[in-house]
Amino acid sequence: MFAVVVDVDYVGKQQLKNLLKQFGNGVQLRPTYLVSSGKGVHLYYFLQEPVQLYRNREEVLAELKEALIRRLWNDTSSIRPDSPDIIGIYQGFRCVGSQSKLGVDFPVKAYKLSENRYTLEDIKASIPSCKVDLAPLYEKPRRKSTVTLEEAKELYPEWYEKQIVQGEPKQKSKKQGGTWVCNEALYEWWKRKITEEVKAGGRYFSIMALCSYGLKCGISEQKIRRDAYAFLDHLESLTEDEDNHFSRADVKDALRALKGDRKGCQR
Repeated sequence: MFAVVVDVDYVGKQQLKNLLKQFGNGVQLRPTYLVSSGKGVHLYYFLQEPVQLYRNREEVLAELKEALIRRLWNDTSSIRPDSPDIIGIYQGFRCVGSQSKLGVDFPVKAYKLSENRYTLEDIKASIPSCKVDLAPLYEKPRRKSTVTLEEAKELYPEWYEKQIVQGEPKQKSKKQGGTWVCNEALYEWWKRKITEEVKAGGRYFSIMALCSYGLKCGISEQKIRRDAYAFLDHLESLTEDEDNHFSRADVKDALRALKGDRKGCQR
C-alpha cells in the first residue's frame, strides 16, 4: 500500500473551501494530492514507505482508514455529514484524467497540495483520541519454509513421488487453474453486504467486488452477471442525487472486471 486514500462525497463549493482552510491551518492533515472526482474529493496521503499487505495487517489498516474517514468527513466538509462511506483499503477510485459522473466535459483532476509523505503513526496522530493499535503492523509474518527439495524428498516421500516425479496436478477441489478457490459462502456474504450496507457512493465498486468474489469462489460468469443485474433496482433505489442515478450501463461497465481473469474458475 503506497497511500491511504479517503473519499469525501457531497462536497459543495463552501465545503471545499472549508477543507482547504483546515488543511492550511493544521486542523486537518494536509494530503499530498486532492483529486476532484465530480461531486466529491479523493484525498491521497502518500506514505514514506510502502506497507506490505500481509493478511495480519489488513484489519488494522482498515480500522485506521475508518478513523481517518470519520475525521475528514464531517459537517464542515460534506453536505451530508451523517452518511460517511466507510470503505476498506482495497477500494478503487476513478483514475485521474478519466470522465467523472458529471460527463465528458468534467474530467477527474488532481491537485498537488504538498510534498508531504507520511508514516502511519503520523496519520494516527492527526486523529484526536484515536485508539487504533498499530502494533500488529510490526509483527513479523510467518516465515516461508526453508526445507530444500532434497530434504522434502526424505521428509515427504509420497508427496515427492506424486508432485515431483509423476508431476500430478494439485487437487482441483481446492485449487483450479493455479488459483485458490474460496468457499461459495464468501460470495453469498458479499451479496448480503450489497443488500444491507452499500450506499450510493459505493454502488459501482460493489458490483466490481461481486465479480472478484465470484471468480475467487468458482462461480460461473453467467451467474455473476445474472446476480449483478438482479441488484440493479435496489442500487438505483439508493439514489440521492438526480445527477447520479445507477443504470444498466453502470452494471455493464462494472462487469468488465470479469475480463481481468478469463481463467477464473468456472462451474
